[in-house]
Amino acid sequence: MATIRDVAKRANVAVSTVSAVINQSAPVSQAVVARVEAAVREMGYTPNVAARNLRRGDSRLIGLVVPDISNPYFSTIARIVEARSLAAGYMAFVYNSDEDPRREEEILRMMQMQRIAGLILTPAASSAEHGRRLARHLKVPTILLDRHVEDVDYEAVLLDNRQAARLAADYLLRLGHRRIAIIAGREGVSSAEERLEGCRDAFAKHGVPLDPKLMLRGDYDQTRAMTATQRLMSGAERVTAVLAFNNVMTIGILRGLHSLGLSCPGDVSIIGIDDFDWAEAVQPRLTVVAQPVAAMAERAIGRLLARLGGEEPSPGEWHVFEPVLVARDSCIKFDGPGPTPPIAAPKERTPVSRRKRAGA
Repeated sequence: MATIRDVAKRANVAVSTVSAVINQSAPVSQAVVARVEAAVREMGYTPNVAARNLRRGDSRLIGLVVPDISNPYFSTIARIVEARSLAAGYMAFVYNSDEDPRREEEILRMMQMQRIAGLILTPAASSAEHGRRLARHLKVPTILLDRHVEDVDYEAVLLDNRQAARLAADYLLRLGHRRIAIIAGREGVSSAEERLEGCRDAFAKHGVPLDPKLMLRGDYDQTRAMTATQRLMSGAERVTAVLAFNNVMTIGILRGLHSLGLSCPGDVSIIGIDDFDWAEAVQPRLTVVAQPVAAMAERAIGRLLARLGGEEPSPGEWHVFEPVLVARDSCIKFDGPGPTPPIAAPKERTPVSRRKRAGA
């Protein structure tokens, strides 16, 4: 691979002269410019633009940190962020935090060293303490995606998580289910805690007690969800329905049922939050509460690019997107009280932006 020294030798000029021509950092005669450019073409020399930008303090790097890149939800986000970044002249780098705050902090420390221009972050925790740790590292325009963090003023793109869980739980309750298991997300993460609140809302509306023994933490992990399902369905009193807080846990629930020789919806109804490409291809087709992941990713990268383009930040602004119930085949009516709900076609919802409310 040709180096800048090779170009200088071919053009019979100093290395500093080649640098001045490439970077347009000093006056050089037209004759010398022509000679250097000819040498660059002949030798196939490619300047190290990243290094040059770092020296200038003009990074063209965008970081994306997500909890689990193997999750179809986050891989969709990564594809959109990468494409939009490239079209705008930026390179996107995707990092996987594995839901580990310490790993996340190390990633952010490395990003500081690379002098990224901006960041889209799905935080590994949502506490005020975690927010203070993040603030030490986030010195560039930052958009939070999917989750928010207490006591920080970063702009955020979010699902109405409380409404998502409310829709899912209400659907099962209207089908007559009462022994409903909830496979929840990670403790201390805003999306999981808000989805629990949505479940409580729906159960209270129907006057049904929410049995704490049927609320299990799956931690947004497929294997944990599978193990929880095996435990729930191996006892004397099985549940009749299971609500999963994300798509990978829905898969874990299906694996757990299969390992026990049980079927859905014959033995248990399943509803999950998050749609994914093959939810309609499996048998049964999965009933879900879908979030508009593509629109959310577009909003996040759009807001970040606007900030990088000079737009003033909007501290504490939340761009909140509405979930939609998509009724398919994995939930059936249970013989008990409550009418069968009508099956309606999904409706398009318009996202709204709002300031963070105190105590929200």
